[in-house]
Amino acid sequence: MITHLARVQDGLGALHPVGGGSGETPTLEALAQSVPVLSGASSCEELDRAFGRSRGAGCAVVTHPDVDGVVGLVERSRFEAMMSGPYGYGRSLYGRRDVAEVAQWDALTLAPSTTVVEASSRAITRHPDHVQDHVLVRSTDGAVLAVPMPVLLSALAQALAGQALRDPLTGLANRHAFFGRVEESCRRSATQEGHQTAVVYFDLDGFKLVNDTFGHDRGDLLLQQVADALTEAARPTDLVARLGGDEFAVCLDIEATPAVGHALDTDVASSIAGRMHAAVAAIGRADGVRERLRISAGLAVSAGGCVDPTELVRAADLAMYTGKRDGGDHVTGPVVVTTSADADPLVGSTVAEVIARGELRLLFQPIVALADGRLCSVEALVRWQHPRLGLLSPDAFLPAAARAGQLTELDDWVLRTAAREFAAWRRAGGPDADGVALNVNVSTDRLLTPGLLDVLESAVAAAGLEPAVVRVEVPEHLLVDQLAAAVEPLVRLRAAGFEVTFDDVGAGGTSLRHLRDVRADGLKIDRSYVQGIGTDDRDRAVVQLLVDFAESAGMAVTAEGVETAEQRAELLAMGCRYAQGWLFARPAPLADLGTHFPAS
Repeated sequence: MITHLARVQDGLGALHPVGGGSGETPTLEALAQSVPVLSGASSCEELDRAFGRSRGAGCAVVTHPDVDGVVGLVERSRFEAMMSGPYGYGRSLYGRRDVAEVAQWDALTLAPSTTVVEASSRAITRHPDHVQDHVLVRSTDGAVLAVPMPVLLSALAQALAGQALRDPLTGLANRHAFFGRVEESCRRSATQEGHQTAVVYFDLDGFKLVNDTFGHDRGDLLLQQVADALTEAARPTDLVARLGGDEFAVCLDIEATPAVGHALDTDVASSIAGRMHAAVAAIGRADGVRERLRISAGLAVSAGGCVDPTELVRAADLAMYTGKRDGGDHVTGPVVVTTSADADPLVGSTVAEVIARGELRLLFQPIVALADGRLCSVEALVRWQHPRLGLLSPDAFLPAAARAGQLTELDDWVLRTAAREFAAWRRAGGPDADGVALNVNVSTDRLLTPGLLDVLESAVAAAGLEPAVVRVEVPEHLLVDQLAAAVEPLVRLRAAGFEVTFDDVGAGGTSLRHLRDVRADGLKIDRSYVQGIGTDDRDRAVVQLLVDFAESAGMAVTAEGVETAEQRAELLAMGCRYAQGWLFARPAPLADLGTHFPAS
């Protein structure tokens, strides 16, 4: 496996190895220095002359006159103080004495392969009576060298600094080091014309399945392979980092080419990001993880201006996540960020203006009967075709809409548009479409704001639909956070003929008591539990509990995030009737969906 440390250290600037070798922590061999070596039978006058010839030597090594293999230490500063002596008579007093009489025979002597961490620990934890200013190093050929304590402790500080900035599993830069580099690069982009900072954000698709199927040791090995692939594909000036879990990021410093001048050019960043993605995608094609090893990437580029490095990384993360939600396994972007505000999709705009510009889109994902694959319903999912950030999933812009207090306006557009598009699709779909329902999501803000029922009734009336074909999905966390306030509007919806479904059950901490206290027609089991039913007994137990509860309460139960035939078989055996997920279809425009999904 390739050693990443050298490149990481070059990128960080402060982590260069003290000497040769590829070990992650320098050893005494890299620090040891030659010093005078004398027999213990030599006189102090001879040692005084040896020190005179070796001006830089801070000590001398003395071999024991009687015991083979034993060496002692004479510290230069102490020796010179002794030889000066009181009133300048030291040399006449000590000059003819044997060096063995003044040597310290308890000197710490270690092997050259000892790390600076171990050596420092051994040196500074000795009894105060046995602390010296040098550590001796005996090489394999018998030679004895010395390491001054200031040199050893400096190397220790450097090694510990390197560990603080390095991911211990992969050897890559860690999150702290990565954000430091991005901040430095963004500062250059703000002050130097032609300089661009680019961030590529990577996330492995389905990595949990690798851990669950092959074990965490295999998962760790895969992370190391990804680190190798990214490092090999990177330029020497790029900083590759592991941010945690299965998330990686790369900071690119890009200078404008002469042909481009100071104009924005994202081709270089796009090319590097594509090369890195291809390098990772090529891993594991022959070791049984081919179907599990997919990677999604997002690319964001700063082209000058005062950009907050955190916002630049966030823009890359959002681009990656948008691509992952739409199928993954590719590079999404580049997103061009010229000011920190660019990373917030709603800055400088409102939901009403977004709607007026026609930038919102609806995709629909099928909900099928597990037994035969029959299409039972379609869930409307909103996307924003952002003019600067590309196609955004709800996770990228709903928080901004919530902060701006504009979720109600967004929900109303989705309800009206979904009803209109669904009605037109049913009319063109033939007899099979008549039995298909429409699932629509409403936020907590919209549910608790007066007027939701009026909007729904006017939307279905204008589209020519009956309320019974519309299933209103409400977030599970509503039942925990605002249960009392939610009861009345939910009762009114059901009384008007609309069905109510609890969404993402299991993700927000809802207890069975909450589900019992509020009447509903269905519940959807959160994808995080569904994906673990084949490998995690706890996930399987939660799913079985929810299926059994729904059956006993007369609610239809739908499993979210079904991706494999094995998951489908498990759910069928557990009594789950409905499911949605990539195994059946990805979100798509209604025109691209059929009206019948055969069993697969």
